Amino acid sequence: MKKFTSMVAAAALLGGIAYAKDVKIGVVLPLTGNIAAFGQTSKGGLDIAYEQKNTLSNGDKVKLVVVDDRGDKVEAATAVKRLLDKDKVSVILGEVASSNSMAMAPVAEKAKTPMITHASTNPRVTKDKKYVTRACFIDPFQGAVMAKYALDNGLKKAVVVTDAKQDYSVGLSKAFKKAYTAGGGEIVKTVLINSGDKDFNAQVATIKQTNPDIIAFTGYYPEAALMVKQARDMGIKTPFIGADGVGFPELVKIAGKAAEGFMYTDHFNEAAASSPEAKAYVEAFHKKYNKPADSMGALAADAYGMIVQAMENCIKAGKASDDKECINTNLRGTKGYKGITGVITIDENGNAVKSAVVNAVKDGKFVYKTTVNP
Repeated sequence: MKKFTSMVAAAALLGGIAYAKDVKIGVVLPLTGNIAAFGQTSKGGLDIAYEQKNTLSNGDKVKLVVVDDRGDKVEAATAVKRLLDKDKVSVILGEVASSNSMAMAPVAEKAKTPMITHASTNPRVTKDKKYVTRACFIDPFQGAVMAKYALDNGLKKAVVVTDAKQDYSVGLSKAFKKAYTAGGGEIVKTVLINSGDKDFNAQVATIKQTNPDIIAFTGYYPEAALMVKQARDMGIKTPFIGADGVGFPELVKIAGKAAEGFMYTDHFNEAAASSPEAKAYVEAFHKKYNKPADSMGALAADAYGMIVQAMENCIKAGKASDDKECINTNLRGTKGYKGITGVITIDENGNAVKSAVVNAVKDGKFVYKTTVNP
């Protein structure tokens, strides 16, 4: 019997029959810590996409190996090493914050393992990288959208609030300033803050003295919520505009009525979801979570979808679904991918070329205002 079994196995191998296997995707997210909302909402969207498709056309099963880096760049890099060395993943998905993704990228690059970040917008994440791709637009585009929206609404004098500890904020501030001044706007003051700070009264007092038309906040939602609340308490009525780092329910939970009117650029708003893919995702999200679909979840779902498409393309080419070089080539070669957040094309630098939306807080909810194309 043993001899017969061996003969059958050998015959199957010679006949080119492939046996289904597990293909692992390593996921690095801040599920706890200061920016846990980013990671938790990303995981929510990722779970939707995974439930919709987790078996490839050749029978291989996709497995997610999720690691919480607590929003810390050292832990983010360590997570990638563990996923590669211990879990033997074929692809890395993550992180959210640009600083953390920049800590992860050299590790993935050295290991020649494809990595796709769904939400890190700083251009340096993919700069000079062969194996790092992103599913989101980059800060120069996002900063230009912020600047254009402000100028189009006659807001000619701006204070820029920059989080000195976050590469995301530093890069976004630079992009906003460049586009804003090029369009005829004046930067009257740059105010520095640090992640984790709670008291912004000194910075708010400085802002009040400059009497700007607009306050461009380039950090994340915890500090944005506290600053806008303290600004309103001090009698400042100047409108705030931010970017994708502020558009979370926690902004309203922390700031309350002070968040009213806070505008921000983002990757997605379900009110603008018009494609069949986006509508199906929104419906599934509502059914599973009983709440509006958010941008981070949609971006994570898109990144996962791009990975699966890359794996399927490898299978069609006669290669293994976990062939790292093949997956990376197909990720970097993505053209016209019909995602939940829009149509995605990856340029020669690994960056996504896609549209952005502008939202605003109205009656405690995030309301869609307009879409801006690249």
